[in-house]
Amino acid sequence: MFNILRPVVQEMRPWQWTKNMLVYAALLFSGTLFAEDKFILTTAAFMAFCLASSGVYFVNDIADVEKDRLNPKKCKRPIAAGKINIPVAYFLAVILFAGGCLISYALNENCFFLLAAYILINIGYTFRLKHVVIIDVMIIAAGFVLRAIMGAVVIGLNMTIWFLLCVMFLSLFLALGKRRHELAAVEDSSLVEGRKVLQFYSLELIDQLMTIVTAALLICYALFTVDSNTQNHESMVITIPLALYGMFYYLYVVRVKNGGGAPDEALYKEKPILMIVLLYFISIVFIRNM
Repeated sequence: MFNILRPVVQEMRPWQWTKNMLVYAALLFSGTLFAEDKFILTTAAFMAFCLASSGVYFVNDIADVEKDRLNPKKCKRPIAAGKINIPVAYFLAVILFAGGCLISYALNENCFFLLAAYILINIGYTFRLKHVVIIDVMIIAAGFVLRAIMGAVVIGLNMTIWFLLCVMFLSLFLALGKRRHELAAVEDSSLVEGRKVLQFYSLELIDQLMTIVTAALLICYALFTVDSNTQNHESMVITIPLALYGMFYYLYVVRVKNGGGAPDEALYKEKPILMIVLLYFISIVFIRNM
């Protein structure tokens, strides 16, 4: 039984579920982190996104199965390795999507529509949009914005536009950093096969886009902290230096250390990033929830 479930769990990629924790952002920044009823609702939204995102991984690996089999790393994925056959993979993807949609619909209709939109844009990304320059990174950012919106909707919170813009620009920043890492790897080694969309990018273009996004993100975050609609906005200003350092250090990782290929891994591999994230989280908990 374990041997059957192991490749299924591996294909679901639970280690990637950390991305879905963005649904808790509304709870954290609204000062209701310790409200039990809202925490339960947000956790249900988190579970819905975990199931849906795992379904997306199944669909993505089905679409790329032939290409993945030629990749020395991706060939070990259960679908590419033949541990899960294609018809079963489709069935499991449908089950995961249905599970996520049922949970979101049980929360409220708006949550259902948000999750359905997430699934649809990611299916579109898998089969076409990931090959369209600029649109590819914008789709990635849209997925994170939908997570943030759903976290607000499920607890009945009207989030400030500045926060949503921060989520969008931060997502673009991380997506561009990932594309830069992939492009640099392709240029450094003829043995590495990159994404088709990378042929439309250049390191110079990505660096310029990251500069624009970095400036936009920092401006929006500064406006978010001083917005009168933001709870305890006077105290939130003290978090600006933390945000500045975090952004600047990640730029250092991307441009000097040639990192950024896996933003979630940078969280525990780069101690300065881990420390600044923990310090920022503690600061927000203290300012907004105490």
